[in-house]
Amino acid sequence: MKKVLLTSTALVAFAGAASAEVSITGSAEMGIFGGTGVETQFFQDLDVTFTMSGETDGGLTFGASIDLDEAQDSLSTTPAGVCVSPGTSLDCTNDALDDVTEDGGASIFISGSFGTVTMGDTDGAMDWALTDAGNIGNPGSIADDETSHAGYLGAYLDGTYDGQIVRYDNTFGDFGVAISVEMDETGTLDTGYALGFKYNAELGGLDLALGLGYQSVDGNAGAIKGAAVEDAIGFSAVTTFDNGLSAGIEYTQFGGFAGGDDVTHFGIGLGYAVDAFSAHVNYGQFSSDDALFNVAGGGDDITGWGLALGYDLGGGASVLAGYGSSDNGVATTDTWSLGLSMSF
Repeated sequence: MKKVLLTSTALVAFAGAASAEVSITGSAEMGIFGGTGVETQFFQDLDVTFTMSGETDGGLTFGASIDLDEAQDSLSTTPAGVCVSPGTSLDCTNDALDDVTEDGGASIFISGSFGTVTMGDTDGAMDWALTDAGNIGNPGSIADDETSHAGYLGAYLDGTYDGQIVRYDNTFGDFGVAISVEMDETGTLDTGYALGFKYNAELGGLDLALGLGYQSVDGNAGAIKGAAVEDAIGFSAVTTFDNGLSAGIEYTQFGGFAGGDDVTHFGIGLGYAVDAFSAHVNYGQFSSDDALFNVAGGGDDITGWGLALGYDLGGGASVLAGYGSSDNGVATTDTWSLGLSMSF
């Protein structure tokens, strides 16, 4: 998941609608990137997000957002030149703005004393509850090198079906709970679901954030590094100190593999910020005895680590550097990037 800092640049009131507003936020990135087998070249990216919100007479809040950078056909593997009827699995004529079966960076929510219901391109309950190792004190990089290495785990089993998720969440003081579902749009597979729990506490000079999650999909519908999977259970723990240091771990076990053996993932992340400078490093490892695990690597552990450095220039501009290294048991590859990130 991409980490960018967005600030509002436009605020427009809807005529005749109480407390309704639309904001436009954006980001731009420019620099260079390269790596193993990748020629050093220029990098540029532009992103615009529309966010809308309102409130009913009864006090319910509602809203929606769409990321134009991601508002495209959710099935990007459609063969070139092959377009069929809109809304089908090979539809290359519609995007998230006009196809109800696609998420495409769009999400809608309604919230009240009962909690919050969100639908669309949003985190499932397990991803909502757990903190990824790459999200611990991370300033980001223009090419996401630190979170795209082979040992990184981010979305768990989200996206196993069509990517559209419905999540309910609520908080009670320091405790939070969520449940989510993701449906198979073909009707072939049973609906997947996830549960998530959070607990935040202050202990002396540090903040502690704990997360626990469980996720299930229809028999072996999911895939982790070349092997089929049907469920996952995991936890995370993150501490943030007053001196700018943050540290955390994340552990996940996937079950239901065709070969009969579970796979485990372990991740650790560290972050540090002082004045305008920030740094982050994370490490991740997938392990299993399953015969189908990591086909290319013959079942060896899959590991990787990432590094991100940032310097805040003020006004929404930052200089970012990123590095990622992957080892699949056969070969080691790396990626890197350096550039300027601007938020608006």
